[in-house]
Amino acid sequence: MKKIMILAVAAIALAACSRTFDTHPSEGTPIGFGTWTEHMTKATSNTITNAFANGDNFAVYGYKDKTSPAPATVFDDVVVSTTDGSTWTYTTPRFWDSNFDSYTFFAISPATVGTEADGTNGSTNVNAQTGAFVTRTITFAGNDNDILVADKKTVEKGSVPYFNNYATVPIVFNHVAALVDFKVKKAHSLANATVTLSAFQLSDIDNQGQLTVTAAYTDSHPVASWTDPGTARTTYDPTVDISTPITIADDTAFVPEDFPTTPAASTDVITNLVVMPQTFRASGGTNPQKITLTYKIAVTGSADVEYANKVIYLNQFDIEDDDYNSTATNYAGWEPGKHYTFYITLDAHKIDFSATITGWTPVSGYNYLLN
Repeated sequence: MKKIMILAVAAIALAACSRTFDTHPSEGTPIGFGTWTEHMTKATSNTITNAFANGDNFAVYGYKDKTSPAPATVFDDVVVSTTDGSTWTYTTPRFWDSNFDSYTFFAISPATVGTEADGTNGSTNVNAQTGAFVTRTITFAGNDNDILVADKKTVEKGSVPYFNNYATVPIVFNHVAALVDFKVKKAHSLANATVTLSAFQLSDIDNQGQLTVTAAYTDSHPVASWTDPGTARTTYDPTVDISTPITIADDTAFVPEDFPTTPAASTDVITNLVVMPQTFRASGGTNPQKITLTYKIAVTGSADVEYANKVIYLNQFDIEDDDYNSTATNYAGWEPGKHYTFYITLDAHKIDFSATITGWTPVSGYNYLLN
């Protein structure tokens, strides 16, 4: 029975585009911050939006630099907040210092990511002059706000439009968690059958770990990794209501030998789930990440057939939507900043009959002579 296939979606672009700021030079202008939200999507209450929202914040770190003397820290765990998603403010303003040659900024969002395990201020954790840090243990509940780390931003003296006219410093954030969706569809061979889903659970998912960002920002992008979570694991239930069995959509484009890349239709089961990046454990090992589901196939004039508590292991998902699950093309896990969509195709093959007639078997002739 065909069960499983996956389409991995590319990571959200991290590169920034240019933008013009129109400000008037003024000595004593405080350093201000803004965000380029068109380059990221922020998960809030299990939904995806293209902007920060009221109440969001980030912690900023940074220093000013010149050949001599040594660099001087300017921002160390300063919380920058918004009430409208676009205007950002912080207390105790810092001012541009034209005696220095450049400023470099780092940021993380939400600001509490930088706090220690006991909830105290996390400024001792984030290095304000390298942007390197290791977080406290973070627990993922599935509907958490996303965790974002900004590109390293360096502003040179005399650069346009920053240091010469004191424009707002744009902070470009990147996802360091992963985002996953799970969809179920039926193969077109079941077009005349009603397929319903009555149970679905995602289990043995790693949900606790520490985020590490090194000082080696590659092309200004943060290099992020997550620690081995040990035994901290959780389960996730559907984000749609299946207390009453839901009918599964027909993927009319699913013709196995044609290798379609985009299903014609599917049914959402889990959407916009923010998860910790992790490696999938082998199905034969200890606590492999898995899905357990129950579904029913009903055909008019025939008894319903229920398939209860069927188990699918995440390391067995195939990146090709075809007529068999190839271990050669399995996906190894979830990486930071990527959005994955998993498709489960329910298929069945009806019992068909053919008929032939066995021919007469010739035998030797029998003879009798009557005189």
